Amino acid sequence: MVGFLIKKVFFDIWDNLLSVIGLSIGYIVMLLGLFLAGMVGEYSSVLALVVVVLDILLYSFYSLGVNAITYGYSKYQKEGFKAFKEAFRYHWAHALLHAGLCMALLLILLYIIPFYIAAGNMVTMFLGMLMFWLAVMLFLVMQYFFPLCFHMQGDGAMKTLKKSFIVVSDNVGVSLFLLLRSLLGFALTVVTAGLIPGLAGISLSRMDTLRLLMKKYDFLEENPDCTKKDINWDDLLYEERELVGPRSLKGMIFPWKD
Repeated sequence: MVGFLIKKVFFDIWDNLLSVIGLSIGYIVMLLGLFLAGMVGEYSSVLALVVVVLDILLYSFYSLGVNAITYGYSKYQKEGFKAFKEAFRYHWAHALLHAGLCMALLLILLYIIPFYIAAGNMVTMFLGMLMFWLAVMLFLVMQYFFPLCFHMQGDGAMKTLKKSFIVVSDNVGVSLFLLLRSLLGFALTVVTAGLIPGLAGISLSRMDTLRLLMKKYDFLEENPDCTKKDINWDDLLYEERELVGPRSLKGMIFPWKD
C-alpha cells in the first residue's frame, strides 16, 4: 500500500500542480498574519493574541476549503471553487473545532511544556513529557480530521474527531509514516518558498492516504467474517492502479504526445 500511496500522491500533485501551487500561496498570505501579530505584540499583547486567534480561524476555514478541493483531486475530479464554497456551508463546525485544536496545540507547545520543563523537578518533567506525547497524538489525529470530514460527510465535527482517533489507533504505522511524510513535505515547502508541495500538497497526501485506508474499511464491512490479515492490497487497489495508470517521463511533461 505505502509504495502505491507514494506514487499516487506524486501524480495527483503533478496532475494538479498549478492549482496546488495557487492554493499553497493562500497559506503564505496567512503566514503574514503571524508576522503582523509579532509587530502588534510590541505595543499590545492582547491585540497580538486577537490577531493570532483570527489568523488561526482563517487558517482553519481556508484549510477546510482546500481539503474540499483536494478531496476531488484524490477522486480524479476537479470540482473547483464550487467545492471550496460549499465546504463552508456544510462543514463550518469542523473548521471551528479544527481551529480550537490548533489553539490547544499551540498552547501546549509554546506555554504548557516550557512551563513544566522550567519548573525543573521530576514531577513537572514527567508532566511535560506527557504533554509532549499529547501534542504528538494531536498531530497524528489532525492529519485525518479534514479528510474524514469529506469522506464521511454525514458526521458532525465531534464524531469526525472521534473517528480520527480510531483511525490513528487502528493504523499506527501508516499514521507515523504520514506524519514523517508531512514533515519532509514541510521541509521541502520551506526550501521552495512555500510552493511545492506546499500545505495544499500535504493536504492532498493526507486525503490520498485516507482514501486508500477507506478501501480497507469498505472491504471489512462487506466481508464481516474477514480480518485485516485477510486483506489483499493488490486486489484492493486494482481499480486505483488502473486510474493512476502507467506513466512515462514524456507523458508527464508532454501529455498530448503520449
